[in-house]
Amino acid sequence: MWEVILTFYFLMLGGFFLKTLGVFTEKDAKSFVDYIVYFALPVAVFGVIHDFPLEVKDILVFTIAWITIGLTTLLVFKIFAPFIRDKKTLKTFFLTATFGNTAFAGYPIAYFLFGDKGLAYAILYDVLGNFLTVVTFAIFIITGRVSWKTVYKFPPLGALILAFLTKGLPLGFVFHFVEVVKNSLTPVIVFSLGLRFNPGGILKNLKLALWSVFIRMLFIPSLVLGLLVFLKGFIDISYTQAMVILLQSSMPPFVMSVILSEKFKLNSDLAIAAVNLGLIVLPITVSLWVYLGEMFLK
Repeated sequence: MWEVILTFYFLMLGGFFLKTLGVFTEKDAKSFVDYIVYFALPVAVFGVIHDFPLEVKDILVFTIAWITIGLTTLLVFKIFAPFIRDKKTLKTFFLTATFGNTAFAGYPIAYFLFGDKGLAYAILYDVLGNFLTVVTFAIFIITGRVSWKTVYKFPPLGALILAFLTKGLPLGFVFHFVEVVKNSLTPVIVFSLGLRFNPGGILKNLKLALWSVFIRMLFIPSLVLGLLVFLKGFIDISYTQAMVILLQSSMPPFVMSVILSEKFKLNSDLAIAAVNLGLIVLPITVSLWVYLGEMFLK
């Protein structure tokens, strides 16, 4: 377990230190992100889902993502709204507390711990559970309208649909290409996180950032763990499937909250603080949920 966490952090720190030394800048992260979103991730999504034996019960993976998003939204707008008077700050808090970094942190962790099977479940949770809700429900909460253009222009979603449509067809010579590209996914993702990491940003809006991280990485996954223990009495949920759901539900605030906050003129300082704070505590929370998962879900 610790080998996995250390590998994750050595990669991230490699990006951070090279940025500190001036080899890269934070703006260079965009090139790595574009490589991931427009090339490596769609190829990996297609290859993994194409060969993965999906079952009806796998609907549970993204259904639980929807449930957690709904619960957190109620929590933010019913409990926290009276204490956060500024609407822009409240909407940013909603983004950071509700949506986890299920791709840029969730994919590498699921793949490190559970291989292709773990990555397949992580993809279902992220693409069908997290991403679709961000570009529909979250954008509607922020702007009052839905960004359908963003939905159909997201390459990993198209790759997921193509994988479903071509299931049963042999990949042939394409298989080796897919494997090579897929193997590049994790190091590039984690390295790019290091380029975006900024410890100084945490001091701004620290109180709300702490609440975001607490809800996102401790409170919500504790509810998910209880739900999974309950469901295992009625549904045949594999240990790998349950663990990926639990870990994905505990991921830190998603990096896109910074981008969305800047785009819609919200409180980007809060988003930056929550994202960076979440990355710092990630090894502690992942270790906690792996330990509790082994105790209650095996």
